[in-house]
Amino acid sequence: MAVMKMVALTMIGPQSEMEPVARQMVLTGGFQPLPLDLLINDRSLRSRLTTETENPYDVLLTKISAIWKVAGEAVPDPQPVTIKKDFTLSKARMLVDQTSKRLQVWDQRRSALVDEEELLQAAKLFVEALAQTRFGPMDLADGKFAKAFFGCLSNDNFQRLIESTEESPIVVNGLTVSKGNTWALIITAPDYAESTKKLLDAVYFKEFSLKEIASQIEGDNPLELLEKRIFNHQRAIRGLAKAAKEMLREHREEYELLFSELYTMQRVYDVCKGHGEVSGMFVLSGWIPADTYAAISETVAAEAPGTTLIVEDMRDISSLGLRIPIKLKNNPIVRSFQDIVALYSLPSYGEMDPSPFVALSFVLFFGFMFGDVGHGLLIYLGSSLLVKRGIMRSSLGRVMKMASIASVVFGFLYGSIFGIEDVLPALWLSPMHDINRLIAIAICVGVLMISLGLVLNMVKQYRARDFGRLLFDGQGMAGLLLYWTLCALAMIYITGVRISDTIANVMWGGVIVMLFLMVFRDVLARYLLHQKGDGESPVLNMFEIVHSLLSFLSNTASFVRLAAFALNHVGLSLAVIMLSDMVHTLPGGIVMKGIVLVIGNLVIVGLEGLIVFIQTLRLEYYEFFSKFYKGGGSAFKPVGWRRERGKYQKAGAEEI
Repeated sequence: MAVMKMVALTMIGPQSEMEPVARQMVLTGGFQPLPLDLLINDRSLRSRLTTETENPYDVLLTKISAIWKVAGEAVPDPQPVTIKKDFTLSKARMLVDQTSKRLQVWDQRRSALVDEEELLQAAKLFVEALAQTRFGPMDLADGKFAKAFFGCLSNDNFQRLIESTEESPIVVNGLTVSKGNTWALIITAPDYAESTKKLLDAVYFKEFSLKEIASQIEGDNPLELLEKRIFNHQRAIRGLAKAAKEMLREHREEYELLFSELYTMQRVYDVCKGHGEVSGMFVLSGWIPADTYAAISETVAAEAPGTTLIVEDMRDISSLGLRIPIKLKNNPIVRSFQDIVALYSLPSYGEMDPSPFVALSFVLFFGFMFGDVGHGLLIYLGSSLLVKRGIMRSSLGRVMKMASIASVVFGFLYGSIFGIEDVLPALWLSPMHDINRLIAIAICVGVLMISLGLVLNMVKQYRARDFGRLLFDGQGMAGLLLYWTLCALAMIYITGVRISDTIANVMWGGVIVMLFLMVFRDVLARYLLHQKGDGESPVLNMFEIVHSLLSFLSNTASFVRLAAFALNHVGLSLAVIMLSDMVHTLPGGIVMKGIVLVIGNLVIVGLEGLIVFIQTLRLEYYEFFSKFYKGGGSAFKPVGWRRERGKYQKAGAEEI
């Protein structure tokens, strides 16, 4: 449950040595660059630094990805490879140019064929649409008495065009619909041609030249001629793709190796993106986890003897206002609940990570409020399905699966399956029949969680060496003892337990003593513990005490919601069952009853499950975190090996 220790590292060395070190950091996924202008205070040195922000390997990756695009295959996943020292940027450019030169010619030819085929298809549609009229493309293109526009636009934009031209000298003729687009012929007066052109541009009208169409349909049988030319173009396009596939088949290993080498160097340059250069020497700074420093030192000693490593002083980093990034280190089960903590805020550097406590309490709270065997199984199945379809994140899916397992466990403890409590024997208690006991347990859980929060705050103050707040603060030991004493007194008076006057006087005396310690917290810390600083005045501490007492009361009472939602679940389930019994007597009652039961249980799982999830978050954030947790940390975002490569595939589809 630790926040990993970080190290601010600066490396100074020649470029030839910097790349192997950066490559090691990429493969380990443990380096987050730091801006040099924040670390270097010397203005004269800072003015001599030159930086390069663009990554030259982005363009090379786009070019090499086009091999698979032209061949109609997916770009492969890169693999970590060993980069030889002679693999320079200039050599990489030469290899890519040699590989893509033939491909570039093919792609240009393919693009030209696609454009020509599109024109031929438009000409074919035009001929088919105007076959029954006496007009031809040259008659319309002449434009002596009218200006004509021929082309296509989406069906929705076609309707917009019709609505926009109702009261204008524009005639819109829809000719045919093909692949979600409407092919249309628009005719207007010559004087209105420019305004019509602007209107067509606004609805994304793709125009085809009538003169070019006329040149494609000369002859006695233009339709047959067009179909023949379209067939030849399609065959040529398939031939180019086949040639690319053959080229890829012969050199697949070579191209995949080159792609992985380029990808590796691209990630290396991402690490070095914020580097500075002074007289041929590279300066690179960034954050690394402390446990990776030894491996990086070994790499530098072995492959970069001319590179110097400097560990920055954390006090200097803090004085610059830079937030130290944090990296949480938890086991796989607890790791899923880090996102729940992150919804509130990540812990600041050096602060306690509450994820393990959240993992346990979140599951127990959810199960307590939503204890049902049947509904828990439905949540488990629904979460699995949503994760499988990519609708729900896998980490949230694991949280919901564990919460649903807790629902099933509490369902057996309550003896509840789909809201019915007389099928399974209750192993612990029945929410409907043991209401007082359920409420008492919920309050006890609240006392336990609030006490745990105060203990964790005491641990926090101990680490900060603030013993005054640890012992005398309302969120410290004095507050904890006061809270326990008040809870004990409340339990005594509510249950009617008889105690002696001596014990009562001692307990009330303890309350007064704790209040006194809290009021004079800073005075006692200064004179008894010799802590420096004036602290706050006793008057201000009195307001803090009032706030602490009110928060103790409200936070404890808030845990009654555990019992309330457990009862609410039973009530909703009974309402669904009663409604299904009411429709049972109607015609087709058996079917209607089944429909009501299915829909009702789905509503309970979906709606109430969401509400219970939100209430669980509320108990964590407001009742538990408020006692010890501050947050405000920033996540450690290293330049790692994996990255989203969709942009290379997308870019490769547009250019070589």
